[in-house]
Amino acid sequence: MPRVNANRRLLVLGAGRQQLGLLRAARQRGLLVVAVDRDPAAPGFRFADRRALISFEDEPSLHRLAEAERLDGVISPANDWSVGIAARVAHRLALPHPLDPKTAALAASWLKQRERFAETGVPHDAWLGDGPEVTVHAFSLAGEFHALSGPVGVFDLAARAATVLGIREGPTSTRIRITARGPQVIELAARLGGPAEVELVRAATGVDLNVLALKGALGDSIELDELLQRSQAA
Repeated sequence: MPRVNANRRLLVLGAGRQQLGLLRAARQRGLLVVAVDRDPAAPGFRFADRRALISFEDEPSLHRLAEAERLDGVISPANDWSVGIAARVAHRLALPHPLDPKTAALAASWLKQRERFAETGVPHDAWLGDGPEVTVHAFSLAGEFHALSGPVGVFDLAARAATVLGIREGPTSTRIRITARGPQVIELAARLGGPAEVELVRAATGVDLNVLALKGALGDSIELDELLQRSQAA
């Protein structure tokens, strides 16, 4: 397996079960991983070179840590609120990041998302509601939305949701409810899905979202070929 960005330093916000896939991928690729979590028994710490018992919502402490560690990138792989924190820390330290702070803050707030959807006419539904749900996992590259899982019939809606939120780069996970009025967006997360979801995408398409997310967090070039599906999405 090729190594990506060997010996570079990445701050990962969270070391729980939901971050395991990305932490494992970072270790496999030779990155120096600094992981933070307030739980000293967080399972992802075993993939970290350095550990810090800090909440991934403690922005001032995270900023000081990132500055002291002389990082090359920062990522929040599985927590909505800290997506905005990661983008702001990266921006203040002039580090690469797929989202600018304004876009990340919008994506991290369900309320602000719904306000933007209402302003732009994107069909959306309450977080709690009736009807079957589907999830579209995708990756945006240079403003082009690449759907990697979910029913084809809702890809356009997921792409529209990402566009109106200003997301041009990086992973998204969009929950959509199927209703009598048609598909409705429940929420969009501007981050990876859980490890099982990322693995399903890899098995179905050959696309490794963990690798792409790592590259995006470090400012590495991503080729379009890396997003080409090699089998039909679920």
